[in-house]
Amino acid sequence: MPEITSRLCLSSLSLATGLLALSLAAPLRAEPVFEKTGWIGLGAASGQDEEFWLGGDTSWATTGDGLGLSFGGFGTVGRDHETYAALTYSLSDGNRIALGNPRPAFDLFARPQISDVLLPEALSRSATGFSRLTDGTLTKNDYLPYGLSYGGAEMAVSLHYVEDYDVTVLSAGGSWALNNWRLESAVELVEGDGRAANAKLQGSVALGPGTFTGSLFYNEANDAPGAVEMAYRHPLNDRIALTELVSVPFEAPEDGVALLGANVYLRGSASLDLSAGYSGGADGGDGLAGAALRLDF
Repeated sequence: MPEITSRLCLSSLSLATGLLALSLAAPLRAEPVFEKTGWIGLGAASGQDEEFWLGGDTSWATTGDGLGLSFGGFGTVGRDHETYAALTYSLSDGNRIALGNPRPAFDLFARPQISDVLLPEALSRSATGFSRLTDGTLTKNDYLPYGLSYGGAEMAVSLHYVEDYDVTVLSAGGSWALNNWRLESAVELVEGDGRAANAKLQGSVALGPGTFTGSLFYNEANDAPGAVEMAYRHPLNDRIALTELVSVPFEAPEDGVALLGANVYLRGSASLDLSAGYSGGADGGDGLAGAALRLDF
């Protein structure tokens, strides 16, 4: 089953790359077939099980009202990834109904910023701030969710079931503006061997030349301690943007991580992403370093 899943992820990334190339090659087309968000990258990282990786965080969906398709992925080709695919029905108000394995609503809002700075480290910390479905897929064998979702850019709800583990996951999330802040929140209820919940709250505000983002994560259903994450992203000049990030578990601050990321913009939506930092742990911690070529959609 891991081999099949890996092939699905690789196929999704290859299809995404091909569709992006077609859309760039035909700028005069009146309306694209797919709307796309996210990014893909090819990189290397130290301090990780896999030194080289191909992956990203992508979402693709057909445009227009009525029946359509959506697909995407999060993670790296190999063991550490989750793929999404669903039959959709788009409504005239911009919301969408999806049936299959849509991305859980919990992962659509208040996403941990670390996944945008050093993806392999974010995957190793999937219990913090990610859905029980995502963490389960990344850490367990044959963890295959299916379900349905409804929502759009401002709110979403989803219901998933994992047959081999007899787990049901109901999640909801939303985003709204409050004065100068953009607030995002999500909650997730998990029914399996027992009942548990995940929850998170994130706020972003313009601060000086950049944007500050603060997040609180409650990770009971993932059997992980609560954590706080703070990130500040700001331009250094016209070609380089920096991100300083700290993520610290409340009950085990020695297991926290500190990162400095740099996005060096190349041509169009391509960039060279560099990162360095420190990850704590029971063995005394490790230095982290990464570099990736990245293409944003």
